[in-house]
Amino acid sequence: MRVGHPRKQYDLAFQEGAVALLERTDRSIRAVARDLGLPQSTLDAWYRKAVARKRKLSKGKTTPSSATIAADPQSDKERIAQLERELEALRKRNEELEMDRAILKKAAAFFAKESE
Repeated sequence: MRVGHPRKQYDLAFQEGAVALLERTDRSIRAVARDLGLPQSTLDAWYRKAVARKRKLSKGKTTPSSATIAADPQSDKERIAQLERELEALRKRNEELEMDRAILKKAAAFFAKESE
């Protein structure tokens, strides 16, 4: 049992967005996890669950043709929803990074003033 910080909870939309980001980039799990502010083991677990879920869904199903996929409006809606969730997660992360930068800038100014 860990003592100290309470365990951080992430909503399903954030988890899906993180896995989607990992899947469409050539970056490592470590790099994506670091950029999203996650433990590497957390992102790795999400990814393994997503892969297992996809395997389970694809078992016994035939693969639709690319024409069927392109014409399916539901998959387009799902993709848009996924991208919107990912965008929201990235905006939140950007806001956090901007706040961190502002704090570091103020700290640097404070220490520069102290050293004079």
